[in-house]
Amino acid sequence: MSGMDGLGSALEQLAAMRPPEPPPSGADDANKVWYLRQNRLFTEATDAGIVAHEHLFTMCEMPRGTRVFDQGDTTRIVYVVKRGAVRIARETRDGKDVTVALLGKGDFFGEETLFDDRPRTTVAVVVEDALLCTVRADDLFALLANDPALALNVAKLLSGRLDDARATMEDLAYARVGDRIVHLYRKLAAEHGVAAPGGQRVDLRLTHADVASLVGSTRETVSAEIAKLVEAGRLRVDGRAVIVPMEEPA
Repeated sequence: MSGMDGLGSALEQLAAMRPPEPPPSGADDANKVWYLRQNRLFTEATDAGIVAHEHLFTMCEMPRGTRVFDQGDTTRIVYVVKRGAVRIARETRDGKDVTVALLGKGDFFGEETLFDDRPRTTVAVVVEDALLCTVRADDLFALLANDPALALNVAKLLSGRLDDARATMEDLAYARVGDRIVHLYRKLAAEHGVAAPGGQRVDLRLTHADVASLVGSTRETVSAEIAKLVEAGRLRVDGRAVIVPMEEPA
C-alpha cells in the first residue's frame, strides 16, 4: 500500500470517528468522566477505573490564540485534547515558529515530561477554541506504572505516531507538493471541518509558512501551489479559511 493509499484509509476512519453528543452541562464530575471515556487514551480503561482516578484530571477551556506552554518551560503537565485544535511548533534561532504538528480531538501532548524533567522543546498554541484535559506528569506516570492496560494503550498510541511519521516521510519522498497540500487539508477537514456549500470549511488560520512546515516545502512554493490548486478547483479560499471540495474535480 502506498503512503497516499494509507492516508486515504486513515481519513475515512477519522471521518467515522465522530463522538456521540456530550452530556448536558451540569454535573462537572460526570462530564469529566464522560470526556475521559471518549478519549483514545482511555479505551482500555474500565468505567470504575476512570471514576477512581478522575480527580487527578482537570478540564480547562482555552480560546483560540492561547499559548498552552512555551519552549523552555519547565512545567510538567500532560494535555489531552477533548475538542478543538492545538498547533505544536518549534522556535528557530531567529525567533520564528515552525509548525511540526496539528493536534485534534483524542490527541495528547506534553508527554515528554513523563520521562524526564528537561525544559520543553516546543511551543503549544490553541488554533481552534479547545477543551483540554490536564494531568500532572507524576500522577499519570504513577497511573501507567499501576495499570498495565493503560500503559500498553499509551505505547500503542506512541507507536501509531511513528507509523504516521513513516507514512508522512513516504509522501514527502514521492508525492508532489500540490498533492501533499490537498491531502493535508483533507485530513484537517476530516478532523476540524465545518460543512460548507460543496465541501468542508477549514478555519484554522494557518499561514502558508505553517502549511510549508507540515508538507515539507517552502512558503513561496506553497503559495504558488495553492494558487494552482484554487485555479484547478481542488481547493477554494474564503478569506483566511480554506474550503475542501467533497470530490476531486474530474
